[in-house]
Amino acid sequence: MIDLFSYISIGSTLKNKHMATMNQGILGGFSGKIGTVVGSSWRGKNVLRSAPSVSTKPASAAQQKQRNKFKGVSQFLTPIKEILTETFGASVGSKSPFNNAMSYHMKEAVQQTTVGFQLEYAKVLIGKGGLCGLENPVVQMLPTHRLQVSWDDNSTQGLAYPTDAFLIVAYATDLQCFEYAMGESLRETEQGVLSFQESFYGETVHLWATFHNAKLALTATSRYLGSFVI
Repeated sequence: MIDLFSYISIGSTLKNKHMATMNQGILGGFSGKIGTVVGSSWRGKNVLRSAPSVSTKPASAAQQKQRNKFKGVSQFLTPIKEILTETFGASVGSKSPFNNAMSYHMKEAVQQTTVGFQLEYAKVLIGKGGLCGLENPVVQMLPTHRLQVSWDDNSTQGLAYPTDAFLIVAYATDLQCFEYAMGESLRETEQGVLSFQESFYGETVHLWATFHNAKLALTATSRYLGSFVI
């Protein structure tokens, strides 16, 4: 594990005042800000609340640490937000799949140290769900700066389908960049290859893989496959 981020001041706090439910009337429901009032929908109801005001009160040490933790996780996951939107469950109310991914990693994949926070790569997930995952994955380096992952075809098992798309994601820690491929191989093909840009050559990457079924909107909980030098 390496340092993911250190404590950084990120501005003032916000204070939300009371909300008031608005019944259908001459204005009906609305969203957005009008003057000092913000309109929105919450659990199927039209809601009015006062716009947040800037607080001059400094954040406590605990609040600042939580904000730094949130910022670091967000910076790590945002480059693969498009993937996580497809692979981290369904939207529930106002909580999106990316929100689900943020929540999981904040709780499970970050640990605090004496100098800041560290991301635990073995606990990072690039997909989460009930689809059957990879069985007996094996990673091999190929001569031309490529990684090959092979696995056993387990499509005869429940919630495993021959045409599930293989998803592989690599993260270069020093570059702070991702490389990934999805749908170029299927579960039944029993192997997939990830190619890298030249900037990745000689870099250490962490590797995760899973299966995704877009038709059924299902994803397997991903597996961490280790770190490799490209």
